[in-house]
Amino acid sequence: MPLTKLQFRPGINRDVTSYTNEGGWRDCDKVRFRLGYPEKVGGWQKYSSSTYLGSARSLHNWVALDGSNYLGIGTHLKYYIEEGQTFNDVTPIRSTTSAGDVTSLLPTAHLPSPLPTQLTAQISSTSSLFPVPQAWAAT
Repeated sequence: MPLTKLQFRPGINRDVTSYTNEGGWRDCDKVRFRLGYPEKVGGWQKYSSSTYLGSARSLHNWVALDGSNYLGIGTHLKYYIEEGQTFNDVTPIRSTTSAGDVTSLLPTAHLPSPLPTQLTAQISSTSSLFPVPQAWAAT
């Protein structure tokens, strides 16, 4: 059986069917073309050994004034900020009551008992009283 030289067209053509794309490529993964020939691309590399919960739905990148690079990662479960290849969970801790009200689950060990109903603030040698919302006063 004699050898036959195969001629393939460079590039990927998804505009036509596999049958009509004779001598061409229709579907590829991790492939690039150099000098008309297909070449394997190295693939993916793991970015960090840290993991996060959920599937990433949104990414937001920003640079702080000191030049620090941050990446916000929003998943369907939590929100993380990536800094130095570690993921810091910054999701607010919340709980709902049976009535559907959202309350914060802050530790209450440092709060005085009973809770005050008024707060006093002194600003520029004047004293003012501020009423505390009932949600704060309830234990």
